[in-house]
Amino acid sequence: MIVGKGDFITYIKEELRKLYFCKIAEVETGEIINGQNKGILIEYTVDGFSELSDIGDILVIYPFDFIDGAGAIVVLPGDDRSWLEKQNIRQWAAEYMSGYCAFWNVEGCDWLHDTLPAIKENKTSEAAMKTAAYICARIAANIAVGRDVKRYPRFYLVENGEWRAESGEIEG
Repeated sequence: MIVGKGDFITYIKEELRKLYFCKIAEVETGEIINGQNKGILIEYTVDGFSELSDIGDILVIYPFDFIDGAGAIVVLPGDDRSWLEKQNIRQWAAEYMSGYCAFWNVEGCDWLHDTLPAIKENKTSEAAMKTAAYICARIAANIAVGRDVKRYPRFYLVENGEWRAESGEIEG
């Protein structure tokens, strides 16, 4: 499942279709997560979509719009989900990822640190939502073919435009 709402749902459906996912459903989880209770459920069964009784029973991808880029955290069933109780998960995730990058001297993360004030002001970016959709679709594809994916406390972090250059799609 990929958590999201609004325009992000449209963007993620587009990215998933590009990767030939054909069973995509918009569902309400019954749980409010970061002010959202909607998500995209991807299922591989031929019988259709099952009811979601407990979000703790499925793998969930949490995307983040960080204005100049995007991030995602994957949580498997049984993983620690206590961080979901934070007041502002987006801000928490930005500070967590920025701090991690600074502590471990990860290159290419300065943009996130520079964007923290705008994230605290709840600014958003269409480009970042599209980047987040791309990241989530790629994670879902890796899961579908059995590849290992990073999971919490690890994360995915990409600056806007970086993924387009890698895929041959150059954004102006």
